[in-house]
Amino acid sequence: MSAETDSVSHLKLNKEQLAAATYNGKHLLVLAGAGTGKTRTIIARAIHLISNGVNPNRIKILSFTKKSANEIATRIKIEGESIQQAKYISGSTFHSWCMELITRFESEFGLEGYSCIDEDDRESAISIAIGNLCNKKTIKYENIKLDKRIISDIYSYAVNTRQNLSSSIKAKLFQLSTDEDIDTKISNIKEIISPIIENYIEYKHTHKYIDYDDMLMAVAKILKQNDGLRKYISSLYDHILIDEMQDTNPLQWMLIESFMDNCHLFCVGDDAQSIYGFRGADFKSIHSFVDRVPNSEVYKLEENYRSTQEILDLSNWLLDESPLKYDKHLFAYRGKGEKPIMQYVDDDWEEAELITDSIVKNVRLGKKKYKDHMALTRSAYGARLIEAACISKKIPYRVFGGTTLIRSAHIRDVLSALRVLSNFRDELAWMRYLTLWEGVGEVTASAVIYKMLNCSSFVECINVIKLSKLKNKLAHKLLEDISTLQYHPDKAIDIAVDTLEEILAHRYDNWGARKNDFTALKVVANQATDVSSFITEYILDPIAELSKVLEKNEDNDRVVISTIHSAKGLEAEICYVINVTPGMFPSAKAETDEEIEEERRCLYVALTRAKNTLHLFCRHTSSSAFRESKDTGRKIKSIKDENIKGYICGKKSELDKNNEEIVSILFRIGNKPVMKMEETRFWKEFKIDNYGDKDDAFFFNGLPDSLVEKITSRPQTRQEAPKSVRNKDIKFQDTLSKEFWSIDFS
Repeated sequence: MSAETDSVSHLKLNKEQLAAATYNGKHLLVLAGAGTGKTRTIIARAIHLISNGVNPNRIKILSFTKKSANEIATRIKIEGESIQQAKYISGSTFHSWCMELITRFESEFGLEGYSCIDEDDRESAISIAIGNLCNKKTIKYENIKLDKRIISDIYSYAVNTRQNLSSSIKAKLFQLSTDEDIDTKISNIKEIISPIIENYIEYKHTHKYIDYDDMLMAVAKILKQNDGLRKYISSLYDHILIDEMQDTNPLQWMLIESFMDNCHLFCVGDDAQSIYGFRGADFKSIHSFVDRVPNSEVYKLEENYRSTQEILDLSNWLLDESPLKYDKHLFAYRGKGEKPIMQYVDDDWEEAELITDSIVKNVRLGKKKYKDHMALTRSAYGARLIEAACISKKIPYRVFGGTTLIRSAHIRDVLSALRVLSNFRDELAWMRYLTLWEGVGEVTASAVIYKMLNCSSFVECINVIKLSKLKNKLAHKLLEDISTLQYHPDKAIDIAVDTLEEILAHRYDNWGARKNDFTALKVVANQATDVSSFITEYILDPIAELSKVLEKNEDNDRVVISTIHSAKGLEAEICYVINVTPGMFPSAKAETDEEIEEERRCLYVALTRAKNTLHLFCRHTSSSAFRESKDTGRKIKSIKDENIKGYICGKKSELDKNNEEIVSILFRIGNKPVMKMEETRFWKEFKIDNYGDKDDAFFFNGLPDSLVEKITSRPQTRQEAPKSVRNKDIKFQDTLSKEFWSIDFS
């Protein structure tokens, strides 16, 4: 054994992992298939470098959440405990790294005295811009609503993908449109929102704000423009280790490029798990890595430690059917197991019943725990009936996916007090804080804030509030009480919650449950040295440390219900993938080849979450899509009105009263339920859209019988969905605060 490999021999790496961890070249991309130990390989790489004399302060580990970055750093310290220097390693997100550089070199980046604002603040500032320019809260163009959230989304997408505003408008508003006057519509919308975005950018500059995207853009752009600064900052690092490389966007690539000359890149990712194109992630970051990064190589990890071979056979087949060359075949370390099961159902209620019955049966027989089960869906809305069935059968569960804690109003209410302590010029925070108090509306708050413009300290601002003689004197007393707690954010939170409790309890019906969230918030605050760094860290990653609270305060034996986009990194003994039906995989919204391929990767992620048992659910109305009809799932367009669009779900043969066969087409328009129409009439009303001769309109077309066990028999007794569920009256758990254990950690 060589000295190089001896440094990581205790980690018991396989040959592929060892080769990657001890790589001696300039830049390396590690194509790590699902469950192949990518995190272990990054850990081994860091330990190998430190063992061979690299200073840990000259190693930068980047991941996409603070939680995962911290986990990697913690495991390096544990696995490398015999190496004294290993304890100095740390991990960051792209955004926190950029904020670290901005803080350290704020004058070089021209950002002295700037403070961070989050997504909600950005939307509030854009709303102000809309009001200033249009004297209204929402603008409409034809039937398109241009509100603060849509404009924010367009702006953010343009920044992260480095596209112009027209391209971003098209991607966000007209992705599926085939209108001939599409360019005119885009041009008209651009003319409306450009001044709003310019006003927002000026607002940030005037008030010394930087938003989430500015953190990346400021560093990436200035390093490109300033040779001296780029050379100096890149000289601070020898090795940059990047996790989840497939999720990088063009702006992050621009940042990475500034370090290619002086540093060694070690990038780990899976091209088959690139599923965030809608956020701006660039699939080409993986597929064209060697072309884009000089002096680079690609290694593969293909030995899977999670799933049985039968699950991997189906997953491999799905990728093999792609026109893209993923060129990766996973094989199971654990060997053989059960075939995946394809279960046909009539509707989503039967699907929910079968899934929850299976869970109850497994738990009652003592075979499994609740936490061994995971249900995967395309959207949080798609899980509603699974939630309903869990509630009905008293199955404990947790939801992943949806809104994060930072967007919950009660958290933002309390944080407004700490934000003005951190930056007394933060007008957005002042507006939120002041309007909490009885008798203070936006007009009164604006008048008070206007008087603060000439204030030179937080204390002067408090005096302005005193002189304004607001109805509730606690408005200034709370600020006085926390004014000396700049270095004790946890204590400031306690005082703010106690003082505001009566107001918040009146404002929120479920305050008792919401109040529990502040226990989690204090865990994050305890990690910070002062209020300012706490506010910045919380905006960068509001859920970074909450899992620690969860582990200490609850029984984790709960079924996981997750959107597929929130499921990366999750796994379970038994997985149920909901509704693998034409129009869902690929989605009816997927039009281009790139969009269809991202849909394939989304399904691949779902399949590879399962360890031992994989259940796939498909509608009976789509059963012909499996083998018999390559047309199934193809786009259709009305002959009479081309604005009416949908897709074919299958065919159905029935005997009429004369015992003659009638063939009907099953189809869906938009998100409406599946409809049936006699074949001859159907083709008089619809035509196949311009969709080529693709066989991938439904990913399971041509699926070999050997890969799955099909269950097509219908249950003898049929239970209807309760009226309360059909009418959507059922009260589902509030994933933010109704129960503390249901906080979203995705």
